Amino acid sequence: MSRPGFAERWADISLRAKITGVTVFILFLGLIVAGVGTLSVLQPMLLSNQTSTLMQLRQDPTAALAVDADRSDLRSEDIRFANQQFYVALFDSAGALQYDNTLGLRPSGVPELREPMTLESVTKNPGQILTMTSPDRVDWRAVTIPVLVPGEHGAILLIASSTAGINQIVAQYVIIFTGFGIAVILLGAALTRLLVTTTFLPLAEVEQTALEIARGDTSKRIMVSSPHTEVGHLGESLNVMLDRLDGSLEEQAHTIERMRRFIGDASHELRTPLVSVRGYAELYRMGALQESEQVGQAMERIEKEAIRMTSLVEDLLALARLDERRPLQLASLPLNQFARDAALDAGAQAPDREVTVVEDPKEPIVVGDEHKVRQLLTNLIGNAMRHTPEGSPIEIVVSSPEPAEGEAEFGRFEIVDHGEGVPEQIRDKIFGRFWRADSSRNRETGGSGLGLAIVQSIVQAHRGTVSVHETPGGGATFRVDLPATHPAPSTGPTPTSPVATQPATGSATPSSASAGSIATGSSATGSSGTGSSGAGSARTGSAPSGE
Repeated sequence: MSRPGFAERWADISLRAKITGVTVFILFLGLIVAGVGTLSVLQPMLLSNQTSTLMQLRQDPTAALAVDADRSDLRSEDIRFANQQFYVALFDSAGALQYDNTLGLRPSGVPELREPMTLESVTKNPGQILTMTSPDRVDWRAVTIPVLVPGEHGAILLIASSTAGINQIVAQYVIIFTGFGIAVILLGAALTRLLVTTTFLPLAEVEQTALEIARGDTSKRIMVSSPHTEVGHLGESLNVMLDRLDGSLEEQAHTIERMRRFIGDASHELRTPLVSVRGYAELYRMGALQESEQVGQAMERIEKEAIRMTSLVEDLLALARLDERRPLQLASLPLNQFARDAALDAGAQAPDREVTVVEDPKEPIVVGDEHKVRQLLTNLIGNAMRHTPEGSPIEIVVSSPEPAEGEAEFGRFEIVDHGEGVPEQIRDKIFGRFWRADSSRNRETGGSGLGLAIVQSIVQAHRGTVSVHETPGGGATFRVDLPATHPAPSTGPTPTSPVATQPATGSATPSSASAGSIATGSSATGSSGTGSSGAGSARTGSAPSGE
């Protein structure tokens, strides 16, 4: 097995260790550069100061000689008792040492010339800095000065300064800088580790929260204490993501539950006619239906149950198409005309029913799909016919209320009946699929419970609202508001419109019908194809108690 490369080993290191290590490394490089740069400036500067001092002594050597020394009349005492900070010596013209300020001692610290010198060589190179070395390997730097000495034709005065002080200053600098550098690196590493650990504490909380969510607790959220930091932004983004995921999971659970209930209700709806059809078929096969009258009655019942199943399947298909949210064929629709057409359709089906149309003189225009809007009217009129006594009047009221400030304009129509009404406690339930106030599954009384669900789906697809209210004097008023302008395109699921439960105000009654009203009969099985279904039963006591 091959050893992991640098990239793999680096990837295995924690982020805290990486940041700390990189910070320490950068500090180390910075200190090295600063130390070497300072040292490269410090040592030449000290040597330059020493050179300046020696040059000043060459011009006036009395500062290095004994007190009251005279350059033009040097004596041996002026040399022997010279300043001990310097090495001062007198050489003859041939370069032989006469005396110096070591008082006759030859310690290992006394410098020695590397090359012999004479008065002639000194005269030729007056400003030269000589380099000398002592037995203890300390470098000295010296200047030579031609002088006059009594009894001599000429002599050489040598003044030397040791570089030991410079070397000591440089060594002290290196030691101090190294100590401070190590302290800075250790302090930087500690502070970096502390800062990184403190900064990454929310990440540990994110990790813990993710672990708890993975264990099934989807209600957990990240506490963001500093929203303006990178970690805070991460926490807020994760919270938004978790909220959406939580909402999606809840919506999925609700959808699955609704689907199960829907399938159960649909199965129950289909089972009853199928059992009837199967029963009559078995009776016929067993020879129990001998007379032609019995056979005709059985065939009639089978045909009715088949029609019932066909209507139910058509309703289910209509809801499925609405759930797919296919694009609507939007057009400008005159509500007054649609109300008159719905009343005429109802009159063709039930001449004994009085339907009154209350038109709006403003001629409201809404934007919608013509087929779907007609289906709305048909289903709502059919719902009113199904759950009111025979001969009870129905009004279709068209209006265009003034919108609230900031809201778009809309058109309104209301289906007003005078039956038993809808109890307030169930007004938020009647638009559910397969929901009924009574327990009957009889198509002739209770219906399948899909009509109002289709109504709500159509209204939501148009970005409108549907609600049920109480009719003054008794009964139910179904109110539908549709936009008068083109709705914005939907980018997601259509939100469920809340069902209003407040009493209606200003709902029309038969006495409020305008002179142009139309009185006709009505039926739930108008010209709208799939809209011919019976709506969910919203009136208590409107259906038989048995199936």
